[in-house]
Amino acid sequence: MASDGPSGKLGVISPPWSQRGSIGAVAPSDATVLRKLHLALDAAVVLCAMWAAAAVQPQARALIPDMQALVSFHEYALLSYLALPLWLLLVVGLGLHHSFEEPLGPAELFVRLLKLHLGGLLGLALIHLLTRSVVNRSLIAIFLCCAFCLMYAERLLLGFWVRLQHARGQTRTRILLVGQPSKRMADFLDDARAQALPPTILGYLEAPEDGAGKPASPSRQAPATEQPPRLGSLGQLGELLQREAVDHVMFFPPAHRPQELSEALQSCEELGVAASFAVEIRQIARATPRIVSIYDHPFVSFERSAHGPQALALKHGLDPLLAAVLLLLLSPLMLVIALAIVVTMGRPVLYAQQRAGLYGRPFRMFKFRSMVRGAEGQRDELLDDNEMDGPVFKMRSDPRVTPLGRQLRRHSLDELPQLFNVLLGSMSLVGPRPLPLTEQNRIRGWQRRRLSMKPGVTGLWQVSGRHDLDFEEWMLLDLKYIDDWSPWLDLTILLRTLPTVVLGRGA
Repeated sequence: MASDGPSGKLGVISPPWSQRGSIGAVAPSDATVLRKLHLALDAAVVLCAMWAAAAVQPQARALIPDMQALVSFHEYALLSYLALPLWLLLVVGLGLHHSFEEPLGPAELFVRLLKLHLGGLLGLALIHLLTRSVVNRSLIAIFLCCAFCLMYAERLLLGFWVRLQHARGQTRTRILLVGQPSKRMADFLDDARAQALPPTILGYLEAPEDGAGKPASPSRQAPATEQPPRLGSLGQLGELLQREAVDHVMFFPPAHRPQELSEALQSCEELGVAASFAVEIRQIARATPRIVSIYDHPFVSFERSAHGPQALALKHGLDPLLAAVLLLLLSPLMLVIALAIVVTMGRPVLYAQQRAGLYGRPFRMFKFRSMVRGAEGQRDELLDDNEMDGPVFKMRSDPRVTPLGRQLRRHSLDELPQLFNVLLGSMSLVGPRPLPLTEQNRIRGWQRRRLSMKPGVTGLWQVSGRHDLDFEEWMLLDLKYIDDWSPWLDLTILLRTLPTVVLGRGA
């Protein structure tokens, strides 16, 4: 039986400046234009911070004689070339370009900008390490302070302006409801009024039950205190739109079938007012429904993950770039490991196995060989000694592992060839651990959702104890990573991976 849907939530209602008022196929929101404008403003602020740093540094040097002088304008130009794109990428990754739609409070804004500038400092340090470029450290420090202060002030002022315009009613979305008062409508109103920038609910136009003039059934009635004011009936929609300023018309049951409301839709379309229809769906715990156009055909799509496509694109774009850099840096170490394997164990150097990738796509995952030849054929003999519950096989003291292989595994050095998998696009630097196809195929139910993100060389499981966790804890960590994913979480896991690898924790 269909229910009233997931908590009556219909998604975020954008402010009037981000609505096109189109009906039918979902058009791209003007919010995208505002975000690009925000990025352009951020670019100007970062350039101002660079100019301020170059102007302040000589003055600061007069107070601190030990401070190194600027060598030439080349240093200033190099800082601009490196920092500007890095800062804009971090702004997008941390969602700091949504201030027109979701202005942040002072405390949350401070924390996010602190993350941005710490990430920027790490990025500049990595670039400096790889390129051996000469950059004045005092200039970097002053730039970070100036950029933080200017971006903080910029967003506070922008947030103040957005809230002021909203309080004056200039950007406050004016919503008209159509349908019968019900719990679903009441839940929507509660969620709408709880927003940081709540809309104005004008009231509702009553629609007859199933178009036959029947009153609403008791199960659909909302408590009287939750009802918005009644403004008339559905037939008065055109007249009300002519008389009142309305930004958005929301249609609820029983008036939720566009094919039966052509006259109402025409009234909205003539005046350029956006119209949205509630979709009757089964209750789904976390999947978020949205209308998408696939090959010019409308569909209701359910997505469990709420990750922004821009942030995910940033992740997938940086993965092969970082993998190439790491392969270049680690190539001497990998060559030494390969020679050690040849000397102590013979060939082959690499071990390749079919693993389950994104949504179960099979791919060949590479590792340095750490076991004796023919180890895969001996696996069945060791099943009674399996130390991991569930469908996976894990042993701390696997007799098939050679002395060199044991050291490689202890410090995860056998995983280094997986950087080639990242370079080829079948893996990510951070993600759920890919399992062999035979093991992954035995996993059923909610645990298979771990396949909904590209597998990683490292992940939350690896930095949380690995063999010290049971199978269900491992799966829960994978799902926690998927549900809580952000660029900052990836960076945190990468930073936690280094001491885990060096100290061999949980191996």
